[in-house]
Amino acid sequence: MGTKGEERQWHLVRNDNGEWISDENVEFLSNEEARHLQIMAKMAGKKLSIQHGCDGELWCYKHEKKTIKI
Repeated sequence: MGTKGEERQWHLVRNDNGEWISDENVEFLSNEEARHLQIMAKMAGKKLSIQHGCDGELWCYKHEKKTIKI
């Protein structure tokens, strides 16, 4: 067992399919950021899955965002 400072605090978010995803793989977005990313992804022919979290939070997968040139 590690010390209290060494313990990893896991935070999970649920995607639209009900799967749990580590917050390390998620980027939370404002409405404006989400719309901008959707437009940029479409123009680049890239996949972007905007997900809807609790309380209306929007987020996307970090690996998808990295493939879109902003």
